[in-house]
Amino acid sequence: MADESAARDYSLLAEPLAPSTPQPEIHIKAPLETTPAARPQAIPAGRVAVSAFEKILLIVTGVITVALATVIVATQISVADAQRNLQDVEQTIATVQAKNSDAKQTINEIMQSSHLDAVAAKDGLTFNEANIRNVSK
Repeated sequence: MADESAARDYSLLAEPLAPSTPQPEIHIKAPLETTPAARPQAIPAGRVAVSAFEKILLIVTGVITVALATVIVATQISVADAQRNLQDVEQTIATVQAKNSDAKQTINEIMQSSHLDAVAAKDGLTFNEANIRNVSK
């Protein structure tokens, strides 16, 4: 008895609750038979047809790419050379400036009156205030 009531309950669940709507009829047309001459030929999977224009375009693009890469490398080399030359010039300038600074310091030391008096005394010269003239513009 329990089996009959369970089967009845499941059969009620299987029936749709909403009224059924008519399903539209679908018609599928069979493909038309084509003749072997009209069928397009398949290209083998490993090969792709490339026209002469495409070949020329690829070659020109490759040549331009190689040329531009060469120009970039040459430019980088010339920039590196210019930087090296700039560093050499800056080092030379720093060396000359150091020598100039040393020379100015030496000149200032030699031009001091105490040094001049010492050199004059060593050579037997005397300092005469009457012979000194101040000139101004």
